[in-house]
Formats: sequence, C-alpha cells, structure tokens
Amino acid sequence: MIAAGRVERDDDIERLVAEINAGAWDEANEMVEYDAQSLRSYLDRADTVLVACHETDGASRTLLGIASGRLEAKPYGHERWLYVDEVDVCVDQRRKGAGKAIMEKFFDIGRDAGCAEVWLGTELENDAANALYGSLGPSEREEFVGYAWELTSRLK
Repeated sequence: MIAAGRVERDDDIERLVAEINAGAWDEANEMVEYDAQSLRSYLDRADTVLVACHETDGASRTLLGIASGRLEAKPYGHERWLYVDEVDVCVDQRRKGAGKAIMEKFFDIGRDAGCAEVWLGTELENDAANALYGSLGPSEREEFVGYAWELTSRLK
C-alpha cells in the first residue's frame, strides 16, 4: 500500500532521516544529507509542512519520496495558501504513484488549514513533474521566469 502522511515532530525522526539518507536520489533532487536535529528544528516552525510517502507491505516499509512546503498568508485580508517547495521521489521508486499521493496529501493539508489554493513551480523542461502536476487538474498553469541569488558570492 502506498500512503503519504504529514511528518510531525513527535514521529520517529531518526528513522525517517535514515530512510532519506539511504534513499536513491539523482542529481535533479539536489539532496543533501539530513540530520535529526535540523529536521526537528524545521518542524518546530508552525508554518512548515513535511510530507513523506511510504510503500508498506506487512511489517516492512520503503520510503518513496518526501516533500516540503509552507503555509502562507497574504499581506492583505486573511487569505491563506500552501506553497509546495520541493517534491522529491527516489529515482528507483518512481512511477508508483508517490508524487500523486504526496500532492493529494498537500491538497488535504491545505483544505484543513483553510487555504484558498496550493501553489508550486517547476522547471519547464521537467517533463515528468509537468506531466504529474498537469494530470492533477490545476486551475491555472503559468509559464514564468524565476531568479535566484547566491548570497555567499554577493558582496555588500
């Protein structure tokens, strides 16, 4: 059975960190080594969301993927939304439904938190991600340009 669930601070964080660090990630995942203390600090924030997707078979479980996001509020009015930051599926576990299960869990979390929408972005050339997100019936699909600034190389 494949199921995605929200990770809470009182979950077995050490086990999850071990599963993440042992996972088969490719370069596109830009995965770095996780540690329990950092993950707990992340989960301490009220606005953060972490979802893990596992396949279970009796007593065994296999990590299929993880995803992170944040519950946000507009600076006007009271509208809330859920921003999905990263969706990562282990390279050897793809095409099992983990991405869809993760996104459906985000939709549930967003609804439960009173969010008006869930938002994410992905690269135009990421065909697999675009196929997944398109299959989930988005209300809108936009093309946009993103910018990033590496602050360690930027002089004051």
